[in-house]
Amino acid sequence: MQRATPCSVLLALLAQSCAPSDAPTPQMPPCPSVRATDRFPTGSPDGHPDPAGARAARQARAGRIRDASLIRQPPDARIRVRVGDFLLINDRVAFYIEEARPSDGYSSLGGELLAVDGVDTDGRPLGVSQYGETLLLLGRQAVAPESVTVLRDGSDGQAAVVRVSGMLKHVPFLDAFAGLFPGEYEMPAALDYMLEPGSDRLQVRLWLMNPEASPHSFVGKQGLGFFHSARSRLFTVEQGYADPAGSTGWVGYDNPGMPFAFRVPGSRLRFVVAQSGFQYFQPEGFEIEGCQERAVDYVEIIAGGPGLDGLLSALRRVDGDTSWRSVRGQVQDEAGQPVPGARVHLVEADGRLVTATDADEQGRFLLHAPPRALQLLAVRPGYEGGMPVPLAQGQTDALLRLPRPGTLQVSATEAGSGRPLPVRVQVIPEVGVSRLHPSLGILGEAHGRLHQVFADRGVARVPVPPGRHRVVVSRGYEYELVDRIVTVEAGRTTSMDVQLVRSVDTTGVLCADFHIHSNFSPDSSDPVEYKVRGAVADGLEIPVSSEHEWIIDFQPTIERLGLTEYAFGLPSEELTTFTWGHFGIIPIEPRPQMLNNGAINWIGRRPAEVFQEIAQLPERPVLIVNHPSGGGVGAYFSAAGFRRATGSGDPELWSDRFEAVEVFNDSSFEQNRDKSVADWFALLDAGKVVWAVGSSDSHALRTSPVGYPRTCLRFGHDDPRRLSAAAVRDALRAGAATISGGLYMTVEGPGGAGPGAMLPPQSGGRLFRVVVQAPSWLEASTLEVIVDGETVETRELRESGPGPGRRYEAEVMVAARQPRPLHWVVFHASSQRADLAPLHPGRRPFAVSNPVFF
Repeated sequence: MQRATPCSVLLALLAQSCAPSDAPTPQMPPCPSVRATDRFPTGSPDGHPDPAGARAARQARAGRIRDASLIRQPPDARIRVRVGDFLLINDRVAFYIEEARPSDGYSSLGGELLAVDGVDTDGRPLGVSQYGETLLLLGRQAVAPESVTVLRDGSDGQAAVVRVSGMLKHVPFLDAFAGLFPGEYEMPAALDYMLEPGSDRLQVRLWLMNPEASPHSFVGKQGLGFFHSARSRLFTVEQGYADPAGSTGWVGYDNPGMPFAFRVPGSRLRFVVAQSGFQYFQPEGFEIEGCQERAVDYVEIIAGGPGLDGLLSALRRVDGDTSWRSVRGQVQDEAGQPVPGARVHLVEADGRLVTATDADEQGRFLLHAPPRALQLLAVRPGYEGGMPVPLAQGQTDALLRLPRPGTLQVSATEAGSGRPLPVRVQVIPEVGVSRLHPSLGILGEAHGRLHQVFADRGVARVPVPPGRHRVVVSRGYEYELVDRIVTVEAGRTTSMDVQLVRSVDTTGVLCADFHIHSNFSPDSSDPVEYKVRGAVADGLEIPVSSEHEWIIDFQPTIERLGLTEYAFGLPSEELTTFTWGHFGIIPIEPRPQMLNNGAINWIGRRPAEVFQEIAQLPERPVLIVNHPSGGGVGAYFSAAGFRRATGSGDPELWSDRFEAVEVFNDSSFEQNRDKSVADWFALLDAGKVVWAVGSSDSHALRTSPVGYPRTCLRFGHDDPRRLSAAAVRDALRAGAATISGGLYMTVEGPGGAGPGAMLPPQSGGRLFRVVVQAPSWLEASTLEVIVDGETVETRELRESGPGPGRRYEAEVMVAARQPRPLHWVVFHASSQRADLAPLHPGRRPFAVSNPVFF
């Protein structure tokens, strides 16, 4: 299943917002007053020597960072600040501005805003910024800095200004869409980042010089592209946290660190597209006359917190609006006990969100309300929804009550050993889960679940409304699950102690998912720790991080959580081109000193050149073609015009220097039979030794589980602590693997040969023993034998063995039907079950072997 990513989103938005122009650009006489070689003036290369003293001096200051102690960022920051960049700070807010160097992220031009933060008591940034990346575009161009300097350091008590001076140039990755953007603007340009003392607002002013005699119009070409949703939630006044629509006065991003908002003076922002973590808005635009210089207030960035209510307060401070009142209160349950962490919403009569805040550990809250009557609504997962409480005009205090919940405590151990066992716990209320107004932004769990807990220590304790609940405790595909109905009473704890039986024998084999995204990708908001817990709870032994254009390693998180007994992580990258496909590089180590943590640069290059660079990396990685088929630039086989008849594609794009294909991307054999399966078989028929893998491509654990499907590799042991990135790479490269989509398969041919093996020549057929296993809550029904791409036999599978799991054994005689130099056989097991409920609803059970050659 090919997911939408920033490249597919850009294709969609560009098709909506731009049209190619075949008209040649007229040649105009040069201007006597403005030349293309002119530049906007620069300032001091260093600025204020003590920018951190701005708070004590009640100034705004701008200075170059010479001491790393001025750099404070969260440990998981994706866009990094370095010595040599600039700090623009006052007593309220802090902003890091990049020097003239290549940028992390999608735009590599430099001179970007890197972080939006608050100010600590020592005058330095708090280090809580969750800012991502913003593209300030004119067509597909932006200001490319030749210098970044301090125009005014703020020591005079006025605004501090950092200037980025250079030329308009193409954002390199957008060159892939050159035909969709009309116009070339060879203009000197500058950006001024301006901060006043005591202000919550960063003003960004664009300066342009038009060296041509003809005017230029940027109406419909000025754009704001936002890569923030991995760490923040988009908010607009009109739609709240729901998807934006139409136009809006400003766009906000709420997060636990420092929320921020964008607006363009004198212009509304027209929403163009929002998908996969990327949002694109267009201001009304502007024009510049020939031979003229013009300044445009491009955007304002307002920072404030905590949370949405704090951001709204900052916006009002900037505008001098003092009409809103403070409202203080507490959230309690019916017994008068505080409800810590409740989300408190101020809503209109129709349920639409006005503002929101979170209650503290004592259930107390503070928010601000406009001078009119509204309603307050408190929500906390596990509590029955309370009724909205009227907030009268002028009212400044409130008490909110929620029905008292019960508590469900689940403790899971392994049958036989008695040791605590990492498990997934799903709680599904019998009465269903109420849905709230979409503007509140509370999605809740999918498939009717109230809770989905990944209990890596085997214990889950959650509040639940009184009543009957279905509780499912599971540990992936190798264990029996427990599925019970429990009754919970208000104010009481209901304990559920379960023992899970391991009923599938996978001795010597550990299973991997090579395609997992976290919030280091722009289209995933799952934190790394949450993703790791989800993988371990579902019994996946090798979770592999696979971020778009960034490299991280799950192993340090596994070690910090004390889960090395259960899992081993290794770093990889999803090479995400915008023109010819996506690829997994297994493994590739993070390189913090390099751009994007060492991600491979593909821009302006052909596959053969990029594949050659990957092959020469010291890690000697395996290259996997991710979601290869099905159309779109993210599918390499489609983009490269792959032809099954020849096992090759367009010579301009086709290279077969890959060793594996992600045949199963969050999908089963039957879902891919006529697409990626057929393409894989065509490669094998063309004599190319290419291994199949199955991976989840999980972006959100709420809807996309890690480890469906998974690639099960033979190591000869069962201890993740004995693994290394090289060992996983070598097992993958050897092809000694099967793919498990719930069912588990082993294949043994003559002499004990399994998947990936090459059998010696002999006359007649070869006898294979195929074993398919499943826990008792699943079953297999048929075994398909595929020789040289043709199904030669489909037989019914019958259970054997005493249980508790299900075991199916089959002996299959395999022979070639037509003479050829090299033959191969693949086995496919399927089930009559529609899906993997209650563990993974909507996913189909299956198993597939990699080929055995003969």
